[in-house]
Amino acid sequence: MVNKLQRRKSAKDRKEIVKQEAITFGKYLLSGETPDEKSIALYEAAHAHKNLSVPVNEQKLFSFAVKNRWAIGAIDGALAFKNPNHIVRRKLLLMSAILESRPKYAELFIPKKRSVFYLIAFGCIGFRAMCKAIFGRVLLAFVA
Repeated sequence: MVNKLQRRKSAKDRKEIVKQEAITFGKYLLSGETPDEKSIALYEAAHAHKNLSVPVNEQKLFSFAVKNRWAIGAIDGALAFKNPNHIVRRKLLLMSAILESRPKYAELFIPKKRSVFYLIAFGCIGFRAMCKAIFGRVLLAFVA
């Protein structure tokens, strides 16, 4: 009897953890906006279907990323070079695919027509991305 209650509780806890992941990754990808309930539900369903459990050796960094949304960009940038198949990147890609397919958010992922002067902004964005990746490498050294 106790085992059944513990299993139910742990399953409920796991579902809450996955929901929190969806919210955190969604906020990161949507620049602070909380994803809608349908997007969260799709993440939970895809997560259950793909069985994206966190490997023990990746648990510490993954937990840090979920608890510290401000660090996800740097961690993602560093992992792109160091470990592109890390669970953080795989789960970010999953949430990105879900949000991109939702009509409510699709416009955020579609390229926009830009002026020639956007090349300057593009250079600044690229420089910022490299700084995040370097900072992420430092974070990986301390967190992972």
